[in-house]
This record gives sequence, structure tokens and C-alpha cells, in this order.
Amino acid sequence: MKAQVEGATPLWIACRLLLSERGDDFFARRDKALATADAEDIHDLRVASRRLREGLALFASCYPPAEIAPLGKSFRRVTRALGAIRNTDEALLFFTSLAEEFGDPYRAELAHVQDSFRVERKKELKRLRAALREFAPWALRRGYLRVVSAPSLFASGISVDPFVPLSVFARQAIDAGLSAVMELVPQARRAGEIEAQHRLRIAVKHFRYRAEILEGLFGAGFPELCDRLKAYQDVLGRMHDLDVFAGIVRDAKLAGGTGKTVLNAIATRREGLFAEFTGMLDTMSPEKIGERLRSAL
Repeated sequence: MKAQVEGATPLWIACRLLLSERGDDFFARRDKALATADAEDIHDLRVASRRLREGLALFASCYPPAEIAPLGKSFRRVTRALGAIRNTDEALLFFTSLAEEFGDPYRAELAHVQDSFRVERKKELKRLRAALREFAPWALRRGYLRVVSAPSLFASGISVDPFVPLSVFARQAIDAGLSAVMELVPQARRAGEIEAQHRLRIAVKHFRYRAEILEGLFGAGFPELCDRLKAYQDVLGRMHDLDVFAGIVRDAKLAGGTGKTVLNAIATRREGLFAEFTGMLDTMSPEKIGERLRSAL
């Protein structure tokens, strides 16, 4: 159920409601992923854990550091465990589709790569299930709700006014997130700047999750703007995946001309994605998206 907040809601009330909502989402998806071990459910849980962590970071100044910091560390462990199996799933999907596309004589060489990821996934799934079971849902949920339900109201030294309207706080949060994104755009739009593109993907992801947490403030135009941010995250994410896959191919030392053929295919796909990315910058830049979000507050 969506948290009932609006721009005039005092920050101390809003942070309780919005973080409780993020916790409900995480724990529901945790139960589903543990039951199914399905790749899509695992991905959804990973996204939920990231949104929750973004919420904790966003509202951290509303809580005693000694209470909020350990929560963030606990959920970070889950995100990392989920990330390992997600990366394996993406690699397995990519190399399987590549083998089908290329056919013989490349299929046999690529089969070795696929088999190694299948073996690795079994190991990672076992580790993930153990980690999720250790992540005792009721004990953690009680602790989580205890912390997020008790923001600091009158403590000395806090850096935020807990009685400020949520819209004022949200405007500052959107400005900070947008600034982190725009700082990276000039470098990331140059073709060879792989590291800057990777960092931009992370900045966009944080900005998108931050906006999604505050979704109720943005009105009817929010889904379109969120989709625009997600499109940036997706294209930059696929570029990053291809960079990782290229490293895997080089390390695998595939026989014959297989390695060179695969690397050429990866380079071609990445060039296409980079062209898509720069086209998006010209059509609807992150700066324009941020301005429209801010104007809706």
C-alpha cells in the first residue's frame, strides 16, 4: 500500500511512512525470492534492497547515526549477495543467446563458458539462500520498524529540521541527486570514457530511486519522467554488462577465432548502445528531467 504523504507533510512523519513502505516491499520480495529462486524474483528483490538503502541514505539525517548506520550495512550485505547471482544470470543469458546466434563452429567453445556459469550459479544460489535465511525476517523487520518509527525530533546536532514540509526537503534531495548526475555527463558522453559511463549509471540509479521514493509528490507526469531515467539506467547498464562480458571472453582465451569474433560482436553492440545513449542526451537530457521533477514540487 502506498504511503499517504503530500508536500505539506512534516518530514518526521513522512520519513516514517516512506521507509515503512520500503520495508514492506523488501520483505515481501524477500519471501518470494527465497521460495522461487527465479531470476526475475531475485532481480526484483535486489532492486527493492537498493530502493530501501537509498531511502535510508535519503532520510539518514532524520535519525540517530548509531541507529540508522547498522541498518544500512545489514541491507548492503543482501544487495551484494543478490548482485553476484544477478551478474551470473546476465552472463549466462548473454552467452547462451550468442551461441544460438553464431551457431557452429562457435557453439562448442561458447558452451564451455555457459557451463562454467551454470556451475557458478548453483554455488551462488546456495550461498544466497543461506544468506537470506540468516537474514531472519521477523527479527530484522522488528528492528527495522523500531528504528524507522523513531526519528530524532529534538536531538542536538541534527542537520535537518524534522518539522520542515516534505516538499522543501524533496527539492533539496532532487537538486543534490541531479547535481551528481550532471557532473558526470560531459565526460561520459565521450566514447572512450568507460569509467565515467559506469559512474554515471550508478548516479542515475541513485537519482531514479530517490525520485521513486518521493513519487507521491510529483503528480501525473511522474511515470514518464521515471521511464526516462530508467532508460538511461538501462542503456548504461547494458554498456557496462558488455564491458564485463568482454573481460570474460579475454580471460577465457577461447580457441580459434571464436574470441576475436565474440569481441568484435560485443564492440559493435556497445557502439550501438553508446549511439543510443548520446541520442537520449540530445532528446531529453537528465537536466531537463530534473527540472521537470523540481517544478512539480
